[in-house]
Amino acid sequence: MRLYMKVMIGIVLFFSVCFMGFIPVFASVDMEDDFLEKLEEWEEQGIDPNHTEVVLTINDYIENNIDSNVFASLHIDREQRDLGVIVLSFTEEISAEHKSHIEGLLDEHAEIEFRTVDYTEEELIKKQQEIDLLELENEGISVVHTGVDVIANKVEVGIDPYNDEEAAVIYEKYGDEMITVVEGKQATILNGDNRAETEVNDVEIVEESEEDKNWFLKIVTSISNWFSNLF
Repeated sequence: MRLYMKVMIGIVLFFSVCFMGFIPVFASVDMEDDFLEKLEEWEEQGIDPNHTEVVLTINDYIENNIDSNVFASLHIDREQRDLGVIVLSFTEEISAEHKSHIEGLLDEHAEIEFRTVDYTEEELIKKQQEIDLLELENEGISVVHTGVDVIANKVEVGIDPYNDEEAAVIYEKYGDEMITVVEGKQATILNGDNRAETEVNDVEIVEESEEDKNWFLKIVTSISNWFSNLF
């Protein structure tokens, strides 16, 4: 179960980054149509862009053959190719025998990459839990988010407004080996009028999505189905 959580958290974080990256170009019809077309092509060809069966098989192998203190995380990197590359992170180099066996579990649509990182996901989570938000707030530092970034193998701390002096205070308290301080974004609280307007817009968006098969909803559905298959 611990390994399933590693897989789930890694992929959730990855897709969160992807979605945030897509937001600025959400209105781009060309990208929307292009991505939707790829999804439809994969569906017609019976290709799973999340490589569910392969990931589960790899998961079983790692769980039964590799020390849990060595396995760090799994995520799917879609920057290298549209169908993604399954990236396995370990805190030390695994044997050629293990790599060969894992590569033998791939199907024709999956690619894999092995990398060595400094920390396991559990170690990063423990580091995240060390960060005392109240203490920092009392020092005038507004932390708007913290999170484990398995791709960067760091704990991300977002402060608003960002400045080097406050970042230096955080690094002084918690070290800079496992932490990176970035500019955070405050959540917007809607007043009554804006909330009502947003609710109307939400309804309009849903209606449009049902007619046009909005690409964003299809991705969410795909991820939801992926997690259903995992558990």
